[in-house]
Amino acid sequence: MNLIVFVITAIASYWYETELLLFFGGVFIMARFLYKWYKPVLSAWPPDRGKIGRSVLGVMPVAASVITLFVLLNMASFDVVGIWIVFYIIMGYAWINGGVFLIEYLLDFSWAYDTIHLDNKAAVIPAASSFLGLTLIYAGANIGDGPGWWVILIAGGLGFITWLCLALLLNLTSHISERITVDRDVGCGIRFGMYMLASGLILARASGGDWTSLQATIVEFLVGWPVLPLAALVLLVEQYYLRRTNNEFSDANPIIASFFWGCVYLAYAIIAVLSLPPLAIFPR
Repeated sequence: MNLIVFVITAIASYWYETELLLFFGGVFIMARFLYKWYKPVLSAWPPDRGKIGRSVLGVMPVAASVITLFVLLNMASFDVVGIWIVFYIIMGYAWINGGVFLIEYLLDFSWAYDTIHLDNKAAVIPAASSFLGLTLIYAGANIGDGPGWWVILIAGGLGFITWLCLALLLNLTSHISERITVDRDVGCGIRFGMYMLASGLILARASGGDWTSLQATIVEFLVGWPVLPLAALVLLVEQYYLRRTNNEFSDANPIIASFFWGCVYLAYAIIAVLSLPPLAIFPR
């Protein structure tokens, strides 16, 4: 107990009231999120139900921590050290918690329920890729120098809103959620999941950089324009497969072809990011 009091006192003497509120609020949200995330992973019955989904989803929070920690240690602002690294990791879990909620609510797609309780293998890749896409955008927003935590929310918010709106547009026009959750279309899950990861990578790059002003951040975010041709390509591909499904072709969703398209999406994203000018950030 004395150790807990000492830690709280030390943190309180170091931070302002707003940062204290965010820190302890973030700890609560993180603990609640991890409990809700791992409960179905650890308690689903029988033990072999949703085995693949449990294995994949179980490592996602760990992967998120590793990605965020790497960025904070190597590419974040020079003053992000010590307790601030813990602060931004905790804040990242709160970010992911909000993103997961919005994706599940707006796309009508419950990751734990579909991948574990229903053992829907078509939902595994979209769930994992969306989690990583959320993480990449948050990590990207941490790249560069800035005056405080709020600039991360602004820069990352631009990336997240764009990422989510494009996903909603694709779902609305191609019925992706229904095809994954109801039809258990594994091919659709592969393609959509790889798109969510690829678009997250592009928008992570667009969200990074040193902060100078809100106007400059918005202008600099426009380097993420390659995500629009990518979304247009995904729309064309999904409309093609949707027509084949409606026409009841027996090979409407071949797995190999879906992996091919997924690799195309990811390769496009990597090439787009590497083709952009390097971020002008102050060295740590």
